[in-house]
Amino acid sequence: STQGVSSAASDVYKRQNLLFSLLLLLSVAIQCVFGNFPFDFFAFPLDAIVALLWIALLWYGYKELRTSAVIRILLAPSSTRWTLGWFLAGCLIIGLFPQLSVREAAEKQGLFSLLGCYNFMSSWIFVTGLFGLLTHLGLITLRRCFTPGRKRWRFLLNHAGLWLALFSGFLGSASEQTLRIPVFRDAPNNEAFTSKGERVFLDKPLQLTGFTVEHYDNGTPRYFFAEISLDGKPVHLEVNHPYSRGWGEDYYLTSYDVQSPEPAYCVVQIVREPLKYVMLVGIVMMLCGGFLLFLEGPEKQNKSQSFRRID
Repeated sequence: STQGVSSAASDVYKRQNLLFSLLLLLSVAIQCVFGNFPFDFFAFPLDAIVALLWIALLWYGYKELRTSAVIRILLAPSSTRWTLGWFLAGCLIIGLFPQLSVREAAEKQGLFSLLGCYNFMSSWIFVTGLFGLLTHLGLITLRRCFTPGRKRWRFLLNHAGLWLALFSGFLGSASEQTLRIPVFRDAPNNEAFTSKGERVFLDKPLQLTGFTVEHYDNGTPRYFFAEISLDGKPVHLEVNHPYSRGWGEDYYLTSYDVQSPEPAYCVVQIVREPLKYVMLVGIVMMLCGGFLLFLEGPEKQNKSQSFRRID
């Protein structure tokens, strides 16, 4: 019986290594042939449809196909090493290579450029690894949902919160948009530009109504802020102090006209993240799970272990 269990575990481990190795090679091949993952194609509402379908497949896979080879592989503890290691390696690449805009990354040459290292979060390699991590994390979270135990809520808050934070960031990338718009003093403007240089017209124009700059003794700018009219509504913008307009839309002051004593324009960056607050919910859930972990404490764990040894 023990040999049978060991043989089954060894078979799952071999299939798991084969599956993830093939996924890695396939993602590298697709990246080299087709370039980065087409996030723009999966913009709303297609991203919402894909998300609901993905969640439904996770639920169906765990409830109805738990004994299948693929689900057993994804539920195996050793899958954590593969998926988490893949994700951490991707984060390391993001930290080591300068992350450029789509247009700037396309101008790079060489092997690293071919593998998408200069815009790695949008590469097929990173997207495939994150997809695997989210699928594995979702399945083990579902398994814990149906497993009774006193520590279940602590586990669920930590793992479901992590899943929600990563999932919303991954899914929100399709609808996330970063725009830059010059805001002039003499006339309102609603013509903004994406990171690819594409023109986008805002629903409400912006106009500069006031600008203040404070300098150091050597003449370099120390602090500056702008007063802007957003379709007649006054808005105060400072560096690192964005103005939030509606759900997941923030306005940042990035630069200004340094050639004139009284700036004739400033540049505002608009970041649209529709799932920003969903990600925040996931982070709050992890904090709550960490708090429950703190309440459990090492002394209680040691005490419970000592009772088990006595029994």
